[in-house]
Amino acid sequence: MLEVAKFRGLSETANMRFKEVDAIVGGIPYINPRNARKLYDFILETETVRNVLELGFAHGTASCYIAAALDEKGGGELISVDLEEAKEMFDPSLEDLLSRTGLERYVSIFREKTGYNWYLHNEIESRTTDHICEPRFDLAIIDGPKNWTIDGMAFFLVDKLLRKDGWVIFDDYGWTYESAQRDGYDSTDGVAHRSLSTEELTTPHVREIFQLLVMQHPNYGNFRIHGEGDWAWAQKTGGGNKSVTYEYNATYKDGFSKLFAIVNKIIGIRRS
Repeated sequence: MLEVAKFRGLSETANMRFKEVDAIVGGIPYINPRNARKLYDFILETETVRNVLELGFAHGTASCYIAAALDEKGGGELISVDLEEAKEMFDPSLEDLLSRTGLERYVSIFREKTGYNWYLHNEIESRTTDHICEPRFDLAIIDGPKNWTIDGMAFFLVDKLLRKDGWVIFDDYGWTYESAQRDGYDSTDGVAHRSLSTEELTTPHVREIFQLLVMQHPNYGNFRIHGEGDWAWAQKTGGGNKSVTYEYNATYKDGFSKLFAIVNKIIGIRRS
């Protein structure tokens, strides 16, 4: 089943907490205003979302919006994981922004030597009894290297920690190494561009992960592809409901949005 949906955009009556945090972190990379509001509203309006996992956070801008939503709804926890070296790469850091916003109590920061998959290893190990891993999270956001090998593995590991009816969000759905190379970069998150084949350079890895791993997984459904935000969502439904919804923003003219949806329908989803 294929659907096209119109994302409502910014709420007409924005929550004061969002406005307060947006005044502090708005404009700091790497989350655009629509995605920030969409994520904030989703957490606030989805009662079951209390424990959030964020894999890759850079400056921590998105982290602050997540923490603000948890604060607005009266509780919850965000686990944010990134590389040790990222703290020196991004100024301001997540620690700085949390201090500015006063939201430190909602966020636990883990900085790993080699990346977030080893954090996931440790989490799975600590929550495993008699070869069964107890899930912990209601929402997981994968926003790291954008690499088939690393993030494909991350999805497998996140699945073990994601509760039934929980959600996973992938950022950079259409990103390619080729685009980074055109911008003058020789490597991305430790992956040297020269080590990749032409196909690996030009193919969006996150799109392949979502279409070949997530959408084919028997326990996932309710897929949403928000093309203008470059996000892809999936819910751990436990089976059934393999519908795909394309979302677009109401702020765009309907003609453009419909054309966008048609193009994505033709080239965005691989048919078996």
